[in-house]
Amino acid sequence: MQAYLRELRAHFADKIAMAAFAWLAATVDEIPQWSGASAATFTHLANEVGYPISITQAPLAPNREGLGRRSSKGEVRITEGRATFTYSTTLAHLIFNEFNNANVVRDPNVFSRLLKPGPYQFQAKGKAAFLRVAATVRLPNPFHFLKVTKIKVG
Repeated sequence: MQAYLRELRAHFADKIAMAAFAWLAATVDEIPQWSGASAATFTHLANEVGYPISITQAPLAPNREGLGRRSSKGEVRITEGRATFTYSTTLAHLIFNEFNNANVVRDPNVFSRLLKPGPYQFQAKGKAAFLRVAATVRLPNPFHFLKVTKIKVG
């Protein structure tokens, strides 16, 4: 039983990392980069699963990667019977642009027209990518961990 539980834990650790990787692949590229703040919100989760993020600033933009990292969380958790990953952010302009076109509905924090306005809808795209991976997940075969012993009675 212990061997199967170890295999199960390793299996789900691998699968949740694959799902998080797919989620990041579907979401990160949806976010345009100017100061690096929005892209940097993904770094915590990306570091957990080895997803490479390239963050660049526009030539005259300030470097605000630190703001993005401070405004976000991301992690993978494996507990007894559950494997999850989380991403969250409090970065106001990223949240606003997730649901709005800031060139039409003005965001008070935006001082210029956006070259790639929202709504980004990266959460929906990430969910679809996660579900594609999740649909392929199967439990390891428990019969590989059974030891058959014959007992003769009589």
